[in-house]
Amino acid sequence: MAVFQPNAGDSFKLVFRGTEGQTQFDLVLQIASAVASEPQADARIVEKKIDSGLLHRGWAFLVNQLNNDVVVNSPGTYDVFLTTGEVEEYMGTVVFAHVAVAPYTPEEITALKSDPLATKFVRMDLRCNACGDGIKAYAGVERSPSLEDQGFQWNLDMRDGDFVCSCGKVRISLTPIKTGLHGLLRRNVTPLTETNVTPVRLYERTALEQYCRELLKLIEADTPEQELQNFLESHPIFFHLFLPTKVIFKPPILTKFFADFAILNARNELLLVEIERPGLKMLKKDAGRTSELEHAFHQVRTWKRVVDDHRVAALDALGLEAKEVANVKGVVVAGRKPHDESRLRMLRSLSSADIELYTYDDLLGAVTELVKHVANV
Repeated sequence: MAVFQPNAGDSFKLVFRGTEGQTQFDLVLQIASAVASEPQADARIVEKKIDSGLLHRGWAFLVNQLNNDVVVNSPGTYDVFLTTGEVEEYMGTVVFAHVAVAPYTPEEITALKSDPLATKFVRMDLRCNACGDGIKAYAGVERSPSLEDQGFQWNLDMRDGDFVCSCGKVRISLTPIKTGLHGLLRRNVTPLTETNVTPVRLYERTALEQYCRELLKLIEADTPEQELQNFLESHPIFFHLFLPTKVIFKPPILTKFFADFAILNARNELLLVEIERPGLKMLKKDAGRTSELEHAFHQVRTWKRVVDDHRVAALDALGLEAKEVANVKGVVVAGRKPHDESRLRMLRSLSSADIELYTYDDLLGAVTELVKHVANV
């Protein structure tokens, strides 16, 4: 905001009053100090902190981070007033709008679960300070009987309209909660000291470590593909490497084929995934693909050709719209990563522009590295 001739220690309140009966709210701001940058003759910049007196001789543009929730109970138009002491002055009008978030599909929920920092539940508890009456709502990747026993209501089941507290001082629109609270599952919500929204993490470090041990055991046992398919369906965290927004199990490629997985990623790329055995031999002595690996690449190449030739029909069979997909690529997951650096370089060279090769160690390693990060968040 712009402030005329700000002084250190100045404080003021902005009051937002709804023009259609919405509950008002306010922001209280205080200007503590400023840092002035003064260029020197030797091209150095010296910064000086100003703790008292005039901070700026005219209009100053201030960027202020709000460290606590500001609850706007209802969307709509609000008049804004500046209050200092006993004086109140009209400043202008603002409009708060709400954009609804469509309920997540099972494929999107699976993609959410691929994020090691994913949020399992988001809880909201809003109450009137006068009478204590309020509403408790939650959204999650799945329903929670325990939260519902505590009085939290699944946001998608909430009625339309407004909630009015028993004393009549607070009116809260339920529509943004019903059609938007689950949108917070898509980002990492960091709880603040005073907050009405509380996130519950989906994964703890110990769980991720256990999943990594389980996958490593399957890899070392050269587990058959179907068993690996079942494990990866139950543990989509190992698709984190691909940054998915949707994950589809056993996706149909029209009526002729089925891939193992289809992943729509954050770059709007559709990845058609073929998984092979962890023990599959991939490199020949001359550094070319073995016949087994070439068969996997041929299979993915065939799927990709079908989707490219019949794009609209193929995407429709996957439940996707053409506008969601900018490019179609293939992925083969097979084998182990060689310990020898020269062999590893040879293996990496087997990927092509439209089909990428990953080992099970790549999937495992991506999550193993993230375990360290999860512990510090």
